[in-house]
Amino acid sequence: MPFSITHFLRDRFILTADMAEPDEIRTDVEAGVSFRGTNLWVLIFAIVIASVGLNVNSTAAITGAMLISPLMGPIVGIGFGAATMEVPLMRRGLKNLLLAMVISLAVSTIYFYLTPLSEAGSELLARTTPNTWDVLIALFGGAAGAVGLTRRGRGNVIPGVAIATALMPPLCTAGYGLATGQWNYCSGAMYLFFINCVFICLSTFLVVRLLPLPRRTFVDDATARRVRVSIWTLAVLTAAPSVYLAVGIVRDTAFNHNAQQFIEQELIRLPGTYVLTRRIKPEERSLNLLLAGKYLDRPAMAALTRKLPEYGLRRAKLTIRQGMAQLDSATAQALRTNVLEDMRNRDQQAYTEYEARFAQLQQQMANQQLAPSLPNALQVLREAQINFPQVRQLGLSQLIRPATDSLHADTTVVVAVRYKQMLKPAEQQRFSKWLQARLGPRPVLLAE
Repeated sequence: MPFSITHFLRDRFILTADMAEPDEIRTDVEAGVSFRGTNLWVLIFAIVIASVGLNVNSTAAITGAMLISPLMGPIVGIGFGAATMEVPLMRRGLKNLLLAMVISLAVSTIYFYLTPLSEAGSELLARTTPNTWDVLIALFGGAAGAVGLTRRGRGNVIPGVAIATALMPPLCTAGYGLATGQWNYCSGAMYLFFINCVFICLSTFLVVRLLPLPRRTFVDDATARRVRVSIWTLAVLTAAPSVYLAVGIVRDTAFNHNAQQFIEQELIRLPGTYVLTRRIKPEERSLNLLLAGKYLDRPAMAALTRKLPEYGLRRAKLTIRQGMAQLDSATAQALRTNVLEDMRNRDQQAYTEYEARFAQLQQQMANQQLAPSLPNALQVLREAQINFPQVRQLGLSQLIRPATDSLHADTTVVVAVRYKQMLKPAEQQRFSKWLQARLGPRPVLLAE
């Protein structure tokens, strides 16, 4: 039979081989859509855990909340209902998603209103600026979740999707924004949540459409077409702002990188010149630097400005101030931050060195405790020669094995022996037993 690339690809990428029964899939989807009883209580607990994790910047707590959160259920239900043309399932999924969203916002807002910790950590700030990559994560994460949901053995796909798509943290971040009156945090987080919902729903719709699942039909084709157009229109309208934000993030990141490279290459290497502070503002395309040390005249600063295009900083504004007399309040704050950061780094480095030295001293103390002093080798040789006249020379040393995860620390006594005449096997065995008895309970290695 000739090789067929089409047959090979179909055989490798088939999705129906381990697919569960349609009735079983539908039962699981409908069970996840409902929000009452267990699902509702688990949702509330997950909200509190995620809020605490965001409040104290604990990645472990946030991950745990995402794992137990039941928010995926109604979103998958909407996508499944759209793919199988079940309008009642879509309506039920949308109603329960709105209910879950309102409860999540209420509980998280109450928590952040009552907590004494009001500062926004990095975990919370990460949920306030969505971009195109969040769209991709939601799209492919939702597709993986839809494939996993329709399998007989789900494995670890669903928990992984819950972590990757992160539905719970954005809602809690929005609650933080409501509680503290920071509406930009609230709007950014809600937009991220909306992105996740729409694209998980869209990917579920696409995967279920590929599978041989029974579908209901509308009375007329116009209604079916209107449903499909509505889904795709919503997806495009949701993705468009994220693309704009992603372009801005890439542009700002490139500007920051180029500005840092310019400073490193052109200013820090200047003999006698020190960069005290640097304020880089990508949105204004400006570099504001405070220098100390050797004074730069106008021709030197003009030469630096002419080099900006070489670093991808065309049309960037370079402001150079020299001397502490040029210190303004913003620069003073930046200088203070730089000094504190430098002190923190030095303290951390010193602490790491102290820890390494302390561990080394502990190991040395353990080795000393493990390795009590050896008996005098000359005395042992004399005693051995009384019992075994063939022994001519004898030396003693210790081999220390440090502790590992699975083994305790131990010491082996190494005995190096030279004979006038080799011992017979029986005598050699007796000599080994004598050495073991003479040198104590430690293992003995006889080297001839």
